[in-house]
Amino acid sequence: MKHRKTVWLVPIIILLCYLVPYTLLRDVDAWYGSMLFWILATAVVIGLNAVISSTWRDEQ
Repeated sequence: MKHRKTVWLVPIIILLCYLVPYTLLRDVDAWYGSMLFWILATAVVIGLNAVISSTWRDEQ
């Protein structure tokens, strides 16, 4: 697979989505705390999935 390193970024970001809000951002009570982090992480995962799936081809 050409994007092997990119594939491993998705589980790392998912793990960070659990760790960062409950550790680093636990004292931030405003909307820009965990919610903003999750929105940005979601955008990154969508972008990574677009890069990963861009090389998929139908073989005949």
